[in-house]
Amino acid sequence: MYRTVAVLAAIGVALAGCAGIGDESTTCHDFTGMSQDTRSATIANVLKARNGRNASTSDVAARVATTLDFCGKDANRDKTVGDVS
Repeated sequence: MYRTVAVLAAIGVALAGCAGIGDESTTCHDFTGMSQDTRSATIANVLKARNGRNASTSDVAARVATTLDFCGKDANRDKTVGDVS
């Protein structure tokens, strides 16, 4: 499982600008419109940027769920995934 997160993070870093994989400036509106794989890669990028290391699969999954909950509120539509603490 850890290998999967590492691969997603590596792909995210390599393709962040051209494949739709986001970073902490990704808006909630954009995040909720992403596929599950792209959401996971985006969160893996955010966690790696913050922690300086790859996050575990369970950490990424938990953060995706938290971010989806945060972004699901209409008031947060224009906020970013980086706003989720």
